[in-house]
Amino acid sequence: MEELVEGLQVEVGARYDTGFQFAIEQLKVVFPDLDEAKLGKLDALNWIVDGKLVPFVPTDAA
Repeated sequence: MEELVEGLQVEVGARYDTGFQFAIEQLKVVFPDLDEAKLGKLDALNWIVDGKLVPFVPTDAA
């Protein structure tokens, strides 16, 4: 059962990331003048803190 849950977690994560990347590609089409370097910094796990992108850190990380 644990293997099944692990596999499903990986699958859901992969689909989430694929959807996020598809959204980035749509941004490039709709807003072709956007800075590609800045778009390259986008990640599905980033947070916005004080108007800046920061890597996600789980709250239970110690």
